[in-house]
Amino acid sequence: MKKLQLTRLLSQLGFLGIANLGAVGIKTGFCFPFFYCHGCPYASGACPLGTLEHGLYKGHIVGQFLLFPFFILGSTCMIFGRAACGWICPIGLLQRATAPLAKKMGKYSFFKKLGNSSNEKYIRYVKYFVLIALVFLTTALTGFMFSDICPVGMLTGTFPLLILHPTSFTPNVFFPFALSIFILFIILIVLVGRGWCRYVCPLGALMAPFNKISVLWVHVDRDKCIECMACVKICPMKIDVLNMYRDPECILCGKCITICPTSAIKYKVT
Repeated sequence: MKKLQLTRLLSQLGFLGIANLGAVGIKTGFCFPFFYCHGCPYASGACPLGTLEHGLYKGHIVGQFLLFPFFILGSTCMIFGRAACGWICPIGLLQRATAPLAKKMGKYSFFKKLGNSSNEKYIRYVKYFVLIALVFLTTALTGFMFSDICPVGMLTGTFPLLILHPTSFTPNVFFPFALSIFILFIILIVLVGRGWCRYVCPLGALMAPFNKISVLWVHVDRDKCIECMACVKICPMKIDVLNMYRDPECILCGKCITICPTSAIKYKVT
């Protein structure tokens, strides 16, 4: 494993550990269980989507936008773009673990078509629909919250609570639906590499536009490029790396940088 990818792995593991120190009574400002929005929506390390939903639901939009989670997200994305998806997010780490299985399943024609369809670029817009429809509109108009069915909350919030405090957990009316969504989530990431990031994640949709203006981004020097296509083949987000310029789908994981034989691809600070 190249040094850059080892560093990324340590970053993912380190953040996961720090964010869950609440389990041993160490206060960090992050929610525990991690990403459990309803557990502490005002925490400095709460999920930005949970913070936004609480603001819309309770009608305190301006006040909520000034809270740390949203401020931290915006400030970080202005500098690093969507790098949090590749270097911090625990679901990114999970999908890194399931990638070999997804690659193996991708050898079968049906699953290969699922992740490499000619309409794949349009399927990616689903995550923007989820952000607008399920996070913004339904929360503001009906009070229904995406957090209630979010598979990430189920994985990093509901299940830890069930394991650690089984007698104190009371499922709400959304639990059966949330469990069904979670099963579909597991199927997706097992069958399609980075399937959650590419197609569904509303937080990724929220961060993606920042790639266009972020200080840090991935630059391809076409003068050095020999068009071996190694970067395209290894990209977990299935981006046309050779022709990309501040692509919203790029998670700055650096795998293309690691694989490039001519060092034509580098991080650039602008």
